[in-house]
Amino acid sequence: MASRARNSVAQLVVACALTALLGGSLQIHKLASLDSAGRRFGRVRTSAKVGFLVPFALAKSGANAGVGGVADRRGRRRTTIVGWCVGCVAPILGFIAGGVEDGLSVVTASALFLGFAQGTVWTALVLASVDLCGKARRGFASGLNETVGYTAIALFAEVYGSMERNWVRCAWKTQSRSAACAAKNVAGTCATADDWVKQCVGECVCEGYMRGPMGVELAMCLIGLAVAVFVFKETSRLSDSGSVFGGGGSHPWASEIQEEDEDELRANEVESSDGGTIRVIAAPKESLKDAMIRTTWRNKNTAVVCAAAFCANFETAVAWGLMSVWARDSLGLTGRERDFFTACYSFMKGFTQIAAGTLSDTIGRRRPIAYGLIGGSIALLIAAFGAGFHGKLSIGKTGESELKSMQLAYLTLSSTTLGVCTGMTYPVLAAAAVDHAPDARHYASTLGVVRFWRDLGYVMGVPIAAVADAASAELALILVAAFMATAGYAVNRVYEEAIPTLENASIDPRSSGYVHTPSEPTAGVDIELSSASNGSL
Repeated sequence: MASRARNSVAQLVVACALTALLGGSLQIHKLASLDSAGRRFGRVRTSAKVGFLVPFALAKSGANAGVGGVADRRGRRRTTIVGWCVGCVAPILGFIAGGVEDGLSVVTASALFLGFAQGTVWTALVLASVDLCGKARRGFASGLNETVGYTAIALFAEVYGSMERNWVRCAWKTQSRSAACAAKNVAGTCATADDWVKQCVGECVCEGYMRGPMGVELAMCLIGLAVAVFVFKETSRLSDSGSVFGGGGSHPWASEIQEEDEDELRANEVESSDGGTIRVIAAPKESLKDAMIRTTWRNKNTAVVCAAAFCANFETAVAWGLMSVWARDSLGLTGRERDFFTACYSFMKGFTQIAAGTLSDTIGRRRPIAYGLIGGSIALLIAAFGAGFHGKLSIGKTGESELKSMQLAYLTLSSTTLGVCTGMTYPVLAAAAVDHAPDARHYASTLGVVRFWRDLGYVMGVPIAAVADAASAELALILVAAFMATAGYAVNRVYEEAIPTLENASIDPRSSGYVHTPSEPTAGVDIELSSASNGSL
């Protein structure tokens, strides 16, 4: 048993390493796509610059919807390998886009493969982490996985910034400058990415976004694939006795049944410790459609978790898209300053998650989710009123340099607060969803549906950017803040706790999908605990 636990620790480290590679590759691709949209491909509108979020969201959410069942049938390891293989296509398309005059459509297409890989691999690694940590520590497992991933995203914001400063070069493509460009770029410089202003779009053009950064991303994908093939082991059939934490009182028959062949156990009866019998049956197979309906609509608890999950990545899309573009291309912050405050968001989101996931195992899932969403709405208001409105709401008069310093300070405060609050919510969503799954055979499908709705929230980055184009970024942020606050209130009112404890997670027959017949059954009818469901609508 001790040897199995040590092996589980080693595999947990491998899963975390793969998650870090995944997060780093995402950050490089995302920032290169954002910056190249205007500087290389001549786009001005914010909605066009963040347009890659739509195929990314659709592919990632679609992958999440189906990957749970696939990971159950085919295993976590095989699913991870397939995801890395698909992920390698994204940077290759980036290379191709760099050689095309108007290659933004190719960059947008690459986001499909990026999204599929992110959804497939990350979900499989979350499931593997839960397998390795045990049922009673789902919050810790999902929190650890997300913490590692988002810490890597934060660190690679600085890595990307270094690549941009060293590998991206800009030059004038026209002999004369327009009046708007000359008025905004008084110095007439076009050598680095920070010299570029949106008034000079198409006149000052930058090269290098699709070569060096995409090469690093491809190398990371290949390393991830190699680790998945040669180092990562299958975890889906690991019993609690072999988990990192040593099982926490596994029922005497639990590991024995899991090691048998399902066909041999079908309809067999095993004597239970209370004198009754345990009749092992195969859990009914559930289609993706049925899982979607059950999780999204029939159970009010998982339904509100789906809504909260959608809002969580709605916030992330705003932080990744609207706020990043607004800060650099409208407020005039440098790339280093933009990378700093976006890294603050990702780092605090990652740093908070392991604590939030672990804490939710004790205090419950409702408060971290609800308070995280409400806190996120406050963070967005800090950005809107602190950094926005051209400093008109600030106290006293400020010059241009003081205004930029103040805007950076407010954006950093907003991003840090938003990261903490989103980090409170993110890992708890997975644990809350699994808490309300009918049984262990439905953990992966339930988690997949919730992650589907969560990652579909990225799509909202484009319409909210369109609002910013039509009206202002400040109004867009205020609208999103109101939406988040409403969602937080709904979770606080509707969600009911169903946290497993160390004891009942191990001995409850529902946790393995088996049917338990008590020693004195009523009227000879089996009590089928595996079909229990809480809070149906």
